[in-house]
Amino acid sequence: MTSKNFNHPDVLDEGTNFLSPLVVGDKPISTEHRKRKSPNDFKSVHPADVTDEEKNGWVLQRSGIRSSRLKRVKSHDKWLEDRVWSLMRNMGFAVLNGDNFKITFQRDDGSIGRKQVDVYAEDHETVLVIECKSREVRGRRSLQKDLQETVSLQKYFRTAINNRFDGKAKPKIIWVYATSNILWSTSDIERANDGDIKVITENELQYFETFVKHMGPAGKYQILGEFLKGQKVPGLSNVKLPAIRGKIGGDVYYSFVTTPRHLLKIAFINHQALNHPDGRPAYQRMISSSRIKEIGSFIEKGGYFPTNVLVNFSDTPRFDLISNAENTDANIKFGWLTLPPKYRSAWIIDGQHRLYGFSRLDDKFLDQSLFVLAFERMSVQKEADLFITINHKQKSVPKSLLVSLLADIRMGDSDPSTALSALGSAVVRSLNTDKTSPLARRFSTHGVPPEPSQNLTVSEVVNGIRRSGLVGKIAGTTLAPGPLSGATDEQTVARASTVLNVYFEAVRQANPERWEAGRDAYVAVNPGIRAHLVLIAEVVTYLSHKKGLDFYLLKPDLFAQYLVDFCQPIFDFISTASNEEVKLRFSRRFGEGGVKEYSYHLMKILADAHADFGTDEFQRWSEQSNSEKIDEVNQFLMKLAERLTNCVINTLKAVHGTHRLASDEPAFWEIGVQSDRIRTNAFKAQQNDKTRRKPKEAYLNIVDLAEIVKQSNNWSHFEHVFKNPRPEERAGQKYYLGWIQTFNELRNIAAHKNQLKTYTDEDLEFVEWLRTEVDPKVPE
Repeated sequence: MTSKNFNHPDVLDEGTNFLSPLVVGDKPISTEHRKRKSPNDFKSVHPADVTDEEKNGWVLQRSGIRSSRLKRVKSHDKWLEDRVWSLMRNMGFAVLNGDNFKITFQRDDGSIGRKQVDVYAEDHETVLVIECKSREVRGRRSLQKDLQETVSLQKYFRTAINNRFDGKAKPKIIWVYATSNILWSTSDIERANDGDIKVITENELQYFETFVKHMGPAGKYQILGEFLKGQKVPGLSNVKLPAIRGKIGGDVYYSFVTTPRHLLKIAFINHQALNHPDGRPAYQRMISSSRIKEIGSFIEKGGYFPTNVLVNFSDTPRFDLISNAENTDANIKFGWLTLPPKYRSAWIIDGQHRLYGFSRLDDKFLDQSLFVLAFERMSVQKEADLFITINHKQKSVPKSLLVSLLADIRMGDSDPSTALSALGSAVVRSLNTDKTSPLARRFSTHGVPPEPSQNLTVSEVVNGIRRSGLVGKIAGTTLAPGPLSGATDEQTVARASTVLNVYFEAVRQANPERWEAGRDAYVAVNPGIRAHLVLIAEVVTYLSHKKGLDFYLLKPDLFAQYLVDFCQPIFDFISTASNEEVKLRFSRRFGEGGVKEYSYHLMKILADAHADFGTDEFQRWSEQSNSEKIDEVNQFLMKLAERLTNCVINTLKAVHGTHRLASDEPAFWEIGVQSDRIRTNAFKAQQNDKTRRKPKEAYLNIVDLAEIVKQSNNWSHFEHVFKNPRPEERAGQKYYLGWIQTFNELRNIAAHKNQLKTYTDEDLEFVEWLRTEVDPKVPE
């Protein structure tokens, strides 16, 4: 490279090196790594200077006559840079940045700029340009200006970097932001995505460090696969292998032999520890370094594996059949498979240790044979289920265990809904297994007869965690954090468990006897636990608005303290209320309606102390639950439903008669009700009524009336009662029966008051319309 492309006098100070300083070669990189790999800085000073240095935060490590060695913890931003730099070194990059590294570039107007870059890593195929951003204490920080600057400089950096590869293939350049203790905003994530900037948080960094520690440089492709998904791997084009193609269980498979050298480049494993945004189900556990060493030693001694490594090709590979004369089997075909040349194109389902056992061996071992069975675009659910089946001694995993296993097989899933359920599953597992938790051993376990106190179910509470939004909410195609979310999945589980344990311990201590009684006391029950989760979310919203608290940033202990203090009226009620009072409020039906009703009664206790507490829907329910007007509305709707039904039945009897026909059915029923659906449903309802069985016509629904009255042989007898156009309906219709559907919905509210369904203002206006337009026409 020469300076002829940069005609500016400032450049001469840098000579011809526009990426400077760089560290190249094993020995210089190893020397630099020794000072970067520790979280501490070290230096030696004269013993007389130790006292002054201690004032600047240095700590004496070792004293001597002529020199004393000091150490000091690196600042959070410097330590993040050094961790990322060390990761690049351990991945095997042969060119890295030195201290105070800058990229010098030429702008479009010919002017020269220089920009400091935190980490630069380069090999003959790939370059990573990494900016490191951190906070000392976890919290929010806008990265808008930083991201905009990076995007604006990308084309200049690309030119400067490509000039280093003059005469060679241009490298793949990966732009990365590595952050620690920073809560990303949605808008910044979008800016990074728009700028093709990859994001590494402390969660991914920890995973990458652990993986490369176990794998060594061979783990590079696993990490590059995170950033270069779908892009071609240099040097892996047109690798053709003899193979068999067939079909099993509805999925296409290929059976072939390849080498670790090839498979390691395109393989990808979605471990539980990695919470990346677009990965497959995270059913794999982190690779065991001890097992890798054992397998590597076994291979070095001449060992080999006669069993298949099981993979899933993410794309359909090229497969060229051999001549038809030799390919006569209908079930399997012989041909040449072109190995997919893309990063992350072969997802390892089973055999990760067998493959990565080659990772630390000498180069000569990488051309040994590996037996591979590869599926073609198998669904992610099948992929995970296959892994579970294989790892449970070929026995299928009972479906009832799926929710419990979500924490194992779906953490960090690309589908935000599944990832949220997996987080909920992990939190419930933590609560159930923590010996200090009030919820320890309160959940039933599949295959184990439950004790009376084990009346909670994992699936119900996971559903409650999902709906509460406490550990995350689905926002489009992403999972947005909730107030109990941490920087990583593991931290989320720990944070949520801490807060929930404190809260439910307060519930337990309010009345230990009721808590331990389980289902019989209506406190530690599925609807109750779920209702408390809803309540916690509402309290967070209320206190955030009223006190300006940012619960996302509060430490778990302080979070829990605010929560417990505010909810003291609830604990007092649980402590002092009679059994009848508790039963009256909380002995409701199960299901979503029961959870909502339970949560409203909890909110009512807090609203008695804070009149403005609770959602708008709760406030409406609270007002209506004690309203004489609402009672009158309920009675009116129920009475009108009864009168309309009687009107239809009595009119049918008068018009068609009550005599029996050849079918042994009354004429009014046989002739007046021609719908098979209505007649069948009425008969089933009659047969299911085991207490006081009534005639079939008594089991007609309100919506059935609309179909009956507009029957061609009935309409003239009902038009004067049922034809009631609404003001907003278009003119010229024949029947005008649309009001019956709305009436039926309101009648259901009146009939099921305990479901906490309430009337809106529009509902009450419709009731008044019924009073004036419909009610006068209906016979008493």
